[in-house]
Amino acid sequence: MSLIYKTLFEVKIMHEFFLTDLSGQTKFDEPDQQKRLDFLFGEYIGERDSIDRDLDFSFPDSFELTSSKYNLKLLSSYSGCKVMVRVNQLVQPDSSVVYEPFVQLPDDLTIPIVVSRKNNFVDVYSNGRIDRPVSAAYFFSNQNLSGTKVFPFLTNTIPGITSGYVYEQGELALSGTTIMEFYKDESGADAWKTLTGQAFANETDRMFLPLRFNYSFSNELDITQADFTLKDKNGNTMQTNSASDPVSIRSYSLNFSGLSAALISPDGAALSDYIFTLAVTGSNGYSAESKIIFTDNMYDRNVWAIISIKNSVTVPAFNLIGTDGFLFKRKSSTGIWTDAPVFEIPVKSRFGYWRYFNNKGDELDLIPDLTGYLFKNQNFLQTKEPQHMSKSYFILSNVAGTETKYLPNPESYEIQVDDKRRLCFDIKVPRSDLFPIVP
Repeated sequence: MSLIYKTLFEVKIMHEFFLTDLSGQTKFDEPDQQKRLDFLFGEYIGERDSIDRDLDFSFPDSFELTSSKYNLKLLSSYSGCKVMVRVNQLVQPDSSVVYEPFVQLPDDLTIPIVVSRKNNFVDVYSNGRIDRPVSAAYFFSNQNLSGTKVFPFLTNTIPGITSGYVYEQGELALSGTTIMEFYKDESGADAWKTLTGQAFANETDRMFLPLRFNYSFSNELDITQADFTLKDKNGNTMQTNSASDPVSIRSYSLNFSGLSAALISPDGAALSDYIFTLAVTGSNGYSAESKIIFTDNMYDRNVWAIISIKNSVTVPAFNLIGTDGFLFKRKSSTGIWTDAPVFEIPVKSRFGYWRYFNNKGDELDLIPDLTGYLFKNQNFLQTKEPQHMSKSYFILSNVAGTETKYLPNPESYEIQVDDKRRLCFDIKVPRSDLFPIVP
């Protein structure tokens, strides 16, 4: 008997760094998934790099027996991965072709995928907080763990703007239903940029931690006393820890190994029952909460994300098998193919100001033609708004969005933080008509 494998599902990481065109546009605001996938296929045909250049996709070792039992295979693909399953091919009376799993997949089967860093580049060009209290990996799932998922996106709902929360440049929040991106403007005041698109990966997706980890405080907070309370899904306290330091607490080690039986979900358990809350309060009014999914064997420093796909979930569009028991991958009686579901993870790129310095250290002058794009800051020039990083050189728009110009893009993405907590990328330019020096 011949072995037949068909795609059960596919995951695509739609990363802005790789998917920005020469005009600075992406397909994030395209509502039709097929058109987004067609764009991605065009990038593949054009042999452009994608996120799989820097990330690796694999089943965890702990899933080896299960994957063998159900004849599952994982293959890397352009900008993501696909999971294949061994099937029986069945030709129906109307000549349509369907596929049933060779071994029936139980409804509660959960398929974990480890997304590991090949290098540290993905952290350089991806949006996200730099000053983060815990080093949690992303956790993406087709289950409703935090709000209702909207097909085909595996990300959690972006939280609303919270008063008193200290945002970092590029951090995302909702104003009503509009996605906003935080930054400090040219005067150093808080500002928000409206984004198009939906379901971007955000800080609420960073949930995956080992049983032992460090909790860190920013040096600016001057925390001398802190209380750590781990709570279950019903808000019941499971463990408390306290820390104090007469000078300042920079980092505190937390160990929940004694609760491992209660914290780590067994195979087949509902993940929604294994989401915990770490509430931290401290001196100077410090208060923060983190949602956590614990692991004892899938986390290390190279893990960028865990993707967890359950066979049957609350939102039917995210199911892996049709109600008729066959794969979604099939051919109709007229010869038209239906593809397996493709789940998406949209990721924004790093949001930073561009700063232009003369390559000989002279003071740059701002010509009238660039006043809509740049402002003079000490002896250098700086973009009036932060720009999203892109692998491709792209054109710069003025703040009014009415004109564009070609200006040098960053070649180095080493992040600089200025005295107003703005993230910047420095660009050295020679003296020219575009970048004259002050007489």
